[in-house]
Amino acid sequence: MRRFPAIFGFRWKIVFLTLSLLTLAFIITGVLVLKLHLDFVIAAVLSVLLCTAVGYYVGGRLTRPIEHIAEMTDMMAHGDFTGEIYIRSHDELGWLAENYNELSARLSENFSEITTEKQKLETLLKQMADGMVAVNRSGRIISANDAARKMLRMSDDDVTYKHYDDIILRFTDELTAAKIRAKLSVGEHSGRFSYGGRTLETRFDYFHDAYDSEDGLVILLQDVTERLKIDNMQTDFVANVSHELKTPLTSIKGYAETLLAGGMSDPETAREFLSIINSETDRMNRLVRDILQMSRLDTGRQKWDMRRSDIVSLVHTAVKKMRVQAERKNQFLNPRFDPTERIFVEMDRDKIEQVLMNIISNSVKYTKEQGRIDVSVQTAGSEVRITVMDNGIGIPEKDLPRVFERFFMVNKARSGQSVGTGLGLSISKHIIEEHGGSIEIESIFGTGTRVTVYLPRLVTRPSVQDVAQ
Repeated sequence: MRRFPAIFGFRWKIVFLTLSLLTLAFIITGVLVLKLHLDFVIAAVLSVLLCTAVGYYVGGRLTRPIEHIAEMTDMMAHGDFTGEIYIRSHDELGWLAENYNELSARLSENFSEITTEKQKLETLLKQMADGMVAVNRSGRIISANDAARKMLRMSDDDVTYKHYDDIILRFTDELTAAKIRAKLSVGEHSGRFSYGGRTLETRFDYFHDAYDSEDGLVILLQDVTERLKIDNMQTDFVANVSHELKTPLTSIKGYAETLLAGGMSDPETAREFLSIINSETDRMNRLVRDILQMSRLDTGRQKWDMRRSDIVSLVHTAVKKMRVQAERKNQFLNPRFDPTERIFVEMDRDKIEQVLMNIISNSVKYTKEQGRIDVSVQTAGSEVRITVMDNGIGIPEKDLPRVFERFFMVNKARSGQSVGTGLGLSISKHIIEEHGGSIEIESIFGTGTRVTVYLPRLVTRPSVQDVAQ
């Protein structure tokens, strides 16, 4: 404790003031009685009144610093740390003023640091993709970030007035506060529930107060719907690839074993078996090629050669390349557009040609002999629309939503020809979407199919180089 000389202490100032006033009262009373011959009582009363006035004035000088300190502490109590006490005396009041100013500066600094950390934490929680809910011991929600409010469909009133159990029971009864505490008691810290086609994973734990006692629960929510979907797709992908590779490998091995067992002695049989082996090998090559391309598209490693180019000439080229295949089935492949027209698109010509060849090839494959396939190119506002329509065997309505799925084939035997890899339309859809377009399929089973590709067209004036393309 800080010590002061006796004559500087505030207590002794009061003592000195009291003694001075008593002495002054005694002197004044004596003067009034002896010099003015006043009655002693009257003289005493007058001296007391005069000393009171003097004491009030001098006492005010002593207590004014205390009043100032009281005002500053009141400001501090209301969160204002900007005040400073200006007392330069060498007594307890001066010491108190110094301590107050130092305490105020430290509190202001600490409060500023706490406010900064609080703002950082609030920003972090707000930007989190995962939801966070804090619940006190009575079950009331004390904090919920934006992600949690969205996941649990909470309004401001829900957060302010409702208990946590009132919210979570809308979705599941396995994650109430009581059941979470029961899980924590046996060392379990996670859970999962589903609603409305979404799946949420949860992690939870206690949070504690300054005395390390439980003060409530913290629940973290993570939407894993897309992750589970991707996991399932990967599982299906591996299963489908294994199946698609196993079929030609089994066929190749079977024919090869037959040839090794003596089939080579019959040249005609050997030639037939070798032809089948060659066909199955080509099929495997196509499958591996398509799988690699799909992998590049999925991972963003596909290289694109995007240039402004004429889509009409590209469609015309694709039709000419497929005409031989159509003529083998005596089909009518009709270009329903003006090949001299110019419509420009920002595109990778090779990839878009791959899409066109795949679509026209499917029409040829699934259209019977003497069938008709029409290909048209039209502008539609800011888009160009490429349509391939046939009067082939069509697609059952129940299968239409799945035609763009990987490895999905409506009927592997419906064309009467060797089947493809089941990746063509999936790859085509991916390529078109990378170009900012879309692809649609309409079909009536037994009547025909129409495939429409939409691509954003360029409306700027073409250059001489563009026209040459």
